[in-house]
Amino acid sequence: MIAQLSSHWWLFLIRGILALVLGILIPLFPGAAILTLAILFGAYALVDGIVAIVAAIRMNHAEGNWIWMLLEGVLGVAVGAITFIFPGLMALWLVFLFGAWAILTGILAIVTAFRIRQAIANEILMILFGAISIVAGIAIFVFPLYGVFALAWTIGIYAILAGVFLIGFAFRLRNMHGTAAGTPA
Repeated sequence: MIAQLSSHWWLFLIRGILALVLGILIPLFPGAAILTLAILFGAYALVDGIVAIVAAIRMNHAEGNWIWMLLEGVLGVAVGAITFIFPGLMALWLVFLFGAWAILTGILAIVTAFRIRQAIANEILMILFGAISIVAGIAIFVFPLYGVFALAWTIGIYAILAGVFLIGFAFRLRNMHGTAAGTPA
């Protein structure tokens, strides 16, 4: 399993870079309409979901551990598609949508991390990614009235941290690729 996972390290790198770009761009436009945030978030969720689905499909023979990543990807694509179909309505619900998405993504990431811990000892980066997702989601639900500015910064900080964790995880997998290539999947 680790050979299969490490051979696709670049998919986690793409997800991390996308998250970093989102995290940097959103706070640069804090006064922009929430519709803009909805469209940016929808694009990120859609692309991130597609990349997660591709990663899951490419690893579909990795001892059943790919299903959690597939679910994460389907969730991202669904959220992204709904945002593009109903941008005005979704702008109103963006605060709660993002909170729910972050919590669910965090839970699925932690489940994935514990599943791969059998192959990667002490894998903490995916657990940290999941934990930061859950914390960001809860913060959104607890403080929804701080407005677009707070949401922009919350999403920006979350995306930057998620990007850093995913990029770190990708490079860890890349470094293991040569070692894992000689071991059975």
